[in-house]
Amino acid sequence: MSAQGAAVDIRIELPTYSRSFIVQARPSSTIRDVKLEITRVCPGGPRADGQRLIHKGRFVNDDELVGEIWKKLDEVHVLHLSVHPSAWTDGTPTLPSSSSQPAPTPLTVPLAMPGPLPVSVPFSYPITPPVASPSMADPTMLAYTTLGYVYYKHASALSVFMNGTDRIEGANVGDTQRWRAVAIEMLGHHGWAWPALLDEEYPQPTSGGLKYERTTVDGLPYLSLTNPGTEPTPIQVHAFKVLSLTFTILSTLGQFAPPYYHAAPTNVAQNIGTTNLNEHLQRLGLPALRLAPGQIPNQNLNPNDPNNFAAPAPAVEIRAIPLRAVLVPFLMVTFRTILLLYFFGPTKRPFFALLVMAWILYEAWGAIRLVLGHDRPRDRPQAGGADVPAGNPAGQPGPQAQGQQPNRAPRRPRAANANRSAVYSFLASLSNLNLRREDAVIDAGANVPPPSLSHKVSTFVTLMLLTLYPAVWDHRRAALRRREGRLRTEANAREAARGAEGEPGREADVERGRTLERLQQSRPAWVREYIERAHTTDWADEL
Repeated sequence: MSAQGAAVDIRIELPTYSRSFIVQARPSSTIRDVKLEITRVCPGGPRADGQRLIHKGRFVNDDELVGEIWKKLDEVHVLHLSVHPSAWTDGTPTLPSSSSQPAPTPLTVPLAMPGPLPVSVPFSYPITPPVASPSMADPTMLAYTTLGYVYYKHASALSVFMNGTDRIEGANVGDTQRWRAVAIEMLGHHGWAWPALLDEEYPQPTSGGLKYERTTVDGLPYLSLTNPGTEPTPIQVHAFKVLSLTFTILSTLGQFAPPYYHAAPTNVAQNIGTTNLNEHLQRLGLPALRLAPGQIPNQNLNPNDPNNFAAPAPAVEIRAIPLRAVLVPFLMVTFRTILLLYFFGPTKRPFFALLVMAWILYEAWGAIRLVLGHDRPRDRPQAGGADVPAGNPAGQPGPQAQGQQPNRAPRRPRAANANRSAVYSFLASLSNLNLRREDAVIDAGANVPPPSLSHKVSTFVTLMLLTLYPAVWDHRRAALRRREGRLRTEANAREAARGAEGEPGREADVERGRTLERLQQSRPAWVREYIERAHTTDWADEL
């Protein structure tokens, strides 16, 4: 039997009842076949039509193939199972009793996330007994990442198994509502809906339940179950549900969560003794500071300051030379020069060679002036000189003995900046090629014919050329991810509405799902195929 047809092991996680089991399926099997196998293996025998399988935060459809979901054989095959309460045929499963079967090996629950996480974890439960340390009392403990609120919920659930309560001693999370809004926005940008379970309150702690102890495996901290077979308490059941969500969110989106810092306004006052700078310069053997011709002391400074020599002079402007803006005109001048010298030999026509050399120098100097901004108009007095400088009110003589200096007109923006802005606007319009028209077709639901072959070829060639400019391609990729994230959210809402039919209190969700379903059916077939492909295909960065 070939490797392609060999059965693979799929681990099914049922966090609601603290169960995990293995089912086998072939790569050519559908999710419907996996559900039937779950009905046979899982205690309680849940019906296939009442099962929901979740992979990477989305519900998988019954017609999807196992080989399409996991394209690599060495991947970990994990699916999270959610069962409707009415789908159990033999009753809800219970934890096995220790008297009916041998005690299994102690289960371990990792304290930290198993997947790739940011280098700086914003919140992790301490391995040592909790004490009121400065790091835990920091009011900005959630301000390091946009998923800080999810990390806090993850740590609170772990605290239930370690201390019996979700309250973390000595922890001050500050404004949790602000961090919750940041986390909701982060999930929304990736097409995820905020799980309402994270907002529910924990039940009251009760005695008994599962007991865990700290252990270390391969240098990593874990929680080890010491009394298998014991029925979990309601607060522990709720903590299991929270962990099933936080593990999925953090293992999938943790590596994409950007840092988030909330800059609180602070006032820093320093008392520094003022010393005479000229005395220090004299000790160093340097010349003393002197007033420039026509420069007057600054009347607004402290008169007791020995360094009040004059009004603050303008800072020396050290400009960074943009190499790309200089090299591109030079390369074009070089190309034109080589082309001219190819057709007109400089050895045969020396006078023409001198003209070409002068033209090269002129073009090069023009490029340098354009970059450095020397082509700006010189500062001129304002017309009429009617404006009076600040600090010299009307009717009072100015402090200058040589007459009042004219006001200076505001500087105009550089021509280089204007040209650069025009270029960026042009490149941004190229990056949005066909996106607005496609969005209009998707939102309107009109019967629009599919793009022609010539349109596809021209678009392909244009986009292939745009990949040569990384910034343009990144802008287009971000726009596509925003659109596909919106389509994924819409598809998830339709599926949730279909599953909520007949449930009390879900009429608004069902009506919204019907509206989205009508919009989906009014779209052309090729648009529906694109939406289905965007819903079932992983992001390009996650492949």
